[in-house]
Amino acid sequence: MGIFVSEYKKKMICRYDKDGIIPYLCAADFSGLNVREGSFASKRGEKVAYFEYFYKDDENAKTVLFCPGLGPGHTAYMREIEYFCARGFKVFTLDYIGCDRSDGENMISINEPTKATLELVRYLGIEDFVVVGHSLGGYTALNLIRILPFVKKAVVISGFLSDKTMIAESVKFLPAVKSIERYERKTNPDLFAPDNSAYLRKTQDKIFFVASTDDTMVNFRSSTGYAQTLGNPNLSFVIERGKKHNPNYSAAAVKYMNDVFAEYNSLVKSGKLTDYESKKAYFADKSALKMTEQDDSVMGKIIDFIKE
Repeated sequence: MGIFVSEYKKKMICRYDKDGIIPYLCAADFSGLNVREGSFASKRGEKVAYFEYFYKDDENAKTVLFCPGLGPGHTAYMREIEYFCARGFKVFTLDYIGCDRSDGENMISINEPTKATLELVRYLGIEDFVVVGHSLGGYTALNLIRILPFVKKAVVISGFLSDKTMIAESVKFLPAVKSIERYERKTNPDLFAPDNSAYLRKTQDKIFFVASTDDTMVNFRSSTGYAQTLGNPNLSFVIERGKKHNPNYSAAAVKYMNDVFAEYNSLVKSGKLTDYESKKAYFADKSALKMTEQDDSVMGKIIDFIKE
């Protein structure tokens, strides 16, 4: 397998679970928000957990399929999910293989979320939905709209455009890049390095990009910034500044979150937070609601796009 791929699997596509230290929201944190939980077996036989959220059980409600980013499951996105539900949508989402409530020793590949989400769509038998995703989920959403002919709208928040670009920018060391590319190509040959840029130049699908120019996790110039240069009128954009990887958050939420984690990391580094209990205690009075507050201006534009 090689040292580069081993490190990649250890640091990037490892198993993601909640550590019990950082607080996450759930449906119970929002009065009246309902959730139905289910699961299905992937083609490899691993359990994939999925979730349906709604306030009103309306079978005619417009459906949003939400693709989470890299991390410990969909509950990192409860504010986004609740925001859609509060405006009359029902939301389907999932924990990818290797994440939280789903099986798997690790995520296997950065294209596994695309594969799992395609399997979810087929399992549920849904076709009338808008796909929304953040970061890795943004890339997943872009893949879904390209692959599925009945999906006509996608919202890509802080997403990268191709796995090949993401690998090159994340790893940088050329021999490592080539090794990881070979691993990804072998793992998912049907999904590796899709030419999303060629698709974006000519697509008639409607895609709404949301990003911040100072994103430190997904390079703006090679992702949303590049999509802007393609000149396709079916691509639309909301470009924020100073929001880093969370352009749909309020400016106050971004500042609060950055301050909280800057202090936490400083305390850990200085040896003042050394064990599980002290780290958990640090977050006891920190507000997950405040940390994930949504920007009504940005989210309002997303809602308008979905409703058009």
